[in-house]
Amino acid sequence: MGIFTFSASRGLRAAGLVLLLLAVCAAPCLLASPAAAQDYEAMMPESLHRELRHAERDYRDAIHAVNAAETERIARKAAGAAAEELRALDEKVGALVTKAEKLKVHADYLEELYEAKAKEYKNK
Repeated sequence: MGIFTFSASRGLRAAGLVLLLLAVCAAPCLLASPAAAQDYEAMMPESLHRELRHAERDYRDAIHAVNAAETERIARKAAGAAAEELRALDEKVGALVTKAEKLKVHADYLEELYEAKAKEYKNK
């Protein structure tokens, strides 16, 4: 019994250490969004304009992916695909639409921030 409890406690300690390392590594990734927003607010208008163009390009790419996925779904439906396959394609389209919506919100935020910064620097 003693050997079993010794190895079990060693295993629990190892698992706890792994979870602690994962939490420490994941914390900067999870906390990056507020820091990124603060960085955008500190940018000059020209830098914000470049970021805005990148965000708009990412949004357009996402919309093109949505259109391609919808076209694929329509083609598969016309070919007589199974209901399960069509459901999977619907989920794919839904995920792509959600991603595109998030990118659009981000691009709109950058656009509003850019306009405010441009006005602020123009008045100086």
